[in-house]
Amino acid sequence: MGDRRGQLSTPVVEAGLGVILIFAVVSTFAPGVPGPDTQQAQLGIYAEDTATVLSGESPQHQDATRLTELARSEAAFDREHERLDRRLDRLLPDNLLYQVETEHGVVGMQRPSSVSYGSATVPTEYGDVTVRVWYA
Repeated sequence: MGDRRGQLSTPVVEAGLGVILIFAVVSTFAPGVPGPDTQQAQLGIYAEDTATVLSGESPQHQDATRLTELARSEAAFDREHERLDRRLDRLLPDNLLYQVETEHGVVGMQRPSSVSYGSATVPTEYGDVTVRVWYA
């Protein structure tokens, strides 16, 4: 009688190695990669939306928009900044803080340097107006 040792066929060995290889690749990616920073993206959307709303609002006096009026001069800024501050308090959710910056001054809170924020800039004929928002 011949030798009665069991032998695995080559396709079975290849299949086993394939399963081990696939398992190794899958287990490498199983923990996943970090997701995108959705907080930063959401803040950018809030800033863009706020700038869009403000740039479409009628002014209290003679200029084209509320933001144009705010950027017109230091006197116009001094006259309008409190109205804008109240409007932003009504416009934005309670969990957001804001800052609107013109060449003549800043409306809103001082932004801490360590927080993520969203920003949008609206050009006016008197200079840029920048809106920044961040979570409280």
